[in-house]
Amino acid sequence: MCDTDSDTTTVDVTDGCCGVNAQKTKAGGGSGHWLGEAGLDQRLPDDLRTALGRFFGVESVDTLAEWSEQIHRQTGGGSIDVDQLCHTDEETDHWGEVTGDRHHFRCFYDAIILAALENEPIDVHTVSPDGVVIEAHAVGNEELSVDPETAVFSLGIGLEAHEESGGDPTLQDSYAAICPYVKAFADRDAYDTWADAVPAATVATPMSGATAFARALTTEGDDEQK
Repeated sequence: MCDTDSDTTTVDVTDGCCGVNAQKTKAGGGSGHWLGEAGLDQRLPDDLRTALGRFFGVESVDTLAEWSEQIHRQTGGGSIDVDQLCHTDEETDHWGEVTGDRHHFRCFYDAIILAALENEPIDVHTVSPDGVVIEAHAVGNEELSVDPETAVFSLGIGLEAHEESGGDPTLQDSYAAICPYVKAFADRDAYDTWADAVPAATVATPMSGATAFARALTTEGDDEQK
């Protein structure tokens, strides 16, 4: 929904498990970046490293591995568990189906994490911001097949998220700041178009590599695979 001020836009930000907050932000405040593959030790883009650092109260969060470590801090050093995923009783565009049970989520990536936690085959369904259906089949935290094969997914955080966290965020704060910018897209061009319009620092990587970050989030401490 557009505000009457042409330089601002009102954005409905889904904050994970806690509902929706309307935020008025500068239009086109984001920028798209590309990792290529979701390797946990690849250096994140400058704006994303800085935004994550301000949010978590550290100088910088340089890699996906360091990002997962910050999430582990919020879970007391352990991995994310099933109860900490953003389940919803409402039907959403983001769901995972395992052993005949369909689990609806606020964020599609929780279905990828669920596959890693359950170590069972899961069919994943989501809809991109421009309305394209993206489907995947995940097996544990290793295998993922995607339709379309060109699909990518984004990770990111709101540019002003640190103002809410004060550098000491809860897990719920992370959902609020991060989940709105975890999306799937049919291809890199679709991601770039979206990224240029959102008030966030984001990065995208092939959807086929989505299990790498999930593996880090569901593996405790020093046992994380990189």
